[in-house]
This record gives sequence, structure tokens and C-alpha cells, in this order.
Amino acid sequence: PEYTEQIMTMRQTFPLSLTVNPEKLAAMEIERLLKFPGFLRRESFAKGRAEIVELRVDSGSKLCNVRLMDLRSIVKCQVLVCAVLRDGNAFAPKGDFVLREGDRIFVTALSQNLTTLLKNLGLLTRRVRNVTICGGGRISYYLTKRLQKSGVSVKILEKDYERCRELCELLPDADIIHGNIREQDLLESEGISKTDALVSLTGSDELNTIVSLYGVSRNVPQVITKLRYAGSSVLGNLSLGSIICPRELVCSNIVRYVRAMENQTGAAISVHTIADGQAEAMEFLVDEHTRNCGKPLKEFKLKPNILVVSISHGANTEIANGNSVFQKGDIVVVVDSNSREIIRQLNDIFA
Repeated sequence: PEYTEQIMTMRQTFPLSLTVNPEKLAAMEIERLLKFPGFLRRESFAKGRAEIVELRVDSGSKLCNVRLMDLRSIVKCQVLVCAVLRDGNAFAPKGDFVLREGDRIFVTALSQNLTTLLKNLGLLTRRVRNVTICGGGRISYYLTKRLQKSGVSVKILEKDYERCRELCELLPDADIIHGNIREQDLLESEGISKTDALVSLTGSDELNTIVSLYGVSRNVPQVITKLRYAGSSVLGNLSLGSIICPRELVCSNIVRYVRAMENQTGAAISVHTIADGQAEAMEFLVDEHTRNCGKPLKEFKLKPNILVVSISHGANTEIANGNSVFQKGDIVVVVDSNSREIIRQLNDIFA
């Protein structure tokens, strides 16, 4: 009772609370990646109707040496490259930008066009039916529960015998294998070269990296690697497949929450960090205070390195172009690359 007044004061000061489970966030992100093999990362906007996906331009890619203005003739659907990561540096590319081997590109597309995008790039593979997970921690548990609901067969390799016993009780429909994944014979005997996807989730970044590199060498169709810190340009140049960093997922959620609490009127609905933290994708609601309503994008100037990538008019979402117009009530997604100024409201993007 003596703390009641203090508690009520705190509730008035902080009316909203945020609870974050890093392991669940990581499991959800991995499941999303497994649904579309070929994407290194996915970020959803406009209630799931638009996405920004990350792709790597490999040596045999159809995107090699292609100008962005010619991209649509290849992918056969409307897309917009909002950022390119090259040699560790992020660029806000224009139409004459030429893609090179090793580039990581961030593409805005309608969710309904993701399959078309992958198919025309030659990246569409068959649906993931079985997954091998290295490491039996909490992320593995949450991920297995989610995958099994989708009918995916899961095998977990774990070196701790007692943990294996626990997982057998918690996940009776999964295959739990006791063994040390540092041993090549174990990986081969458990069919690593035949699995649809390999997910490295041990507590060691070094071990996860080695296992993923080995999986790539054995031509595993999809590889996902958990790392404690994923912002190194060195790691970006390694063939580790998709990289998942629970710490960064948590930070992104906290940043999104704090931005909204700082200035709830006109604040971003969501904020996603892309391009190794060098760019942000933000979602805004157009209100009565928003400037340039009703004007085509080509008729007003944005600040440097700012790009409007999609506009949602109710249930209809479009990839933005020079003729696109937003009105009160629309949802606008903006990408800010290399900007030193924090974009807190939609009006902050205008020059």
C-alpha cells in the first residue's frame, strides 16, 4: 500500500509499456525468411501489403551489371531499389546506378509480387519442408513450435544431453539429436546436404559462422546464421546466408517505441533499420498538418538521401513514382540513407 501512490504516478508518466522477448522475435523473423528462400531479410509495411527485401547480387545473378532503370524489364513487376550496400557503404541510388557483384540491395515491392520477383530472378526454390537447427536453445524451441504448425519437419542438433532430454519432452514431434556439431561426421550423417534449410543457433558466433559456411559449401538451399553482432562489413562479405541478430531486433523494437513516445502526434508508425544500420525505413500516417498533400512527388523537393518508396490509399498500396500523390489518411513509407538528421515527422523529409 505504501507504494501505491508511486506506482500510480509512474503509470501516468509512462502510460504504455513494452515487453520484448528477444528469442521469440528472432524465431518469428527466421520463420518469415524461411517462407521466401532467396531473401536475406524482409521488413513489412502497410499492414503487410508492402515489403523491403534484401538481396545479394552474386556472380551468376541476372542483376549483375544492370542499370536500375532497366530492372523492371528483368523482374517483370513494379519494384524500387531504395538502398544499395557496396563495400560497407550505403548508397541512395538513382536510375543510372549500375549493380555489381557483391552488392546487397534493398528492394521495395508489393507483398503480392514477392513470388514473381524471386521467380524472374531465378531465385525461387521449392517450399521448405525440412529444417536442420544447430543448437537447442530458446530460439530453437520457439522456432520449432512455429514451423511444426506449418507442417515443416524439424531436426535439432544439441551437444548437451540434459537439454536434449528437455527438448524431447517439450517437442515430441521433432527429431532431437545428441551430438557435437563441430564434428563433420555428425553433420553428414544427419543429412546436412539434403536438408532444405540450415539454421545455426548455438551460443557461439564463431561456431555458427563455421557451420553456416560448411552448409553453404554443401549446397544447402537456404542458410540462416544467428550472430550477436551483425554490423561488420567483413561478415557482410561472407556467404552466411541470412544473418539474424536478436540484439538488433530488440533495439529496432525499442527505437520504434521510443520514437512514438517522444512525439505521438505525427510520429512514425514503425521504424526499421536496414543496410547494416546505415539507413532507416519509416512508416508515417498523412494527417491535416502534412505538407504537399495532393501534389505529385515530382513537383516538390525532398532532403538529400530521402526517398518515398510506397504509398497506401486505404487497402490499395502502390510503389511510389514521380506521379504518385498522397492525401490525408494515406500511409507513406520513407527510406532515409546516410542522413545525419533524425526524421521524426513526415514533414521533416521535405527540403
